[in-house]
Amino acid sequence: LRTAILKACLTRNHQMEVPMALDCDRRDPAYRLGRLFALLEKAQRDATNPTATIRDRYFGAASATPAAVFPQLLRLGQHHISKAESGRYLDRLIAEVVDGIDGLPKHLSLEDQGIFTLGYYQQRNALYRKSEKE
Repeated sequence: LRTAILKACLTRNHQMEVPMALDCDRRDPAYRLGRLFALLEKAQRDATNPTATIRDRYFGAASATPAAVFPQLLRLGQHHISKAESGRYLDRLIAEVVDGIDGLPKHLSLEDQGIFTLGYYQQRNALYRKSEKE
């Protein structure tokens, strides 16, 4: 539902064509950072059973000012990846996503924050669909 709402807003207000499913080939930084955030959250959930996830603490800041937040999240992510059962798999996915990011933007516009959120939810849904199949 959230993805559909974001898609509708981006299509109507910004004339953007937005797919409903995860687009692994999409190269824009905001989308990739959203995907990266979802992967880091998954690593945290797999490594620990947190009462508050990185989404609860960092989502707003990560979507608005990625350069200020992602270095810390990536450090935490390495710790979680080393403890998670799916650590190698997530590490490979994170490397693929990061490979398409050329530096961390200091700020994301409101439109890019929507794209960040879209990437987050699409990556998150893809991860949960994969885990449900297993």
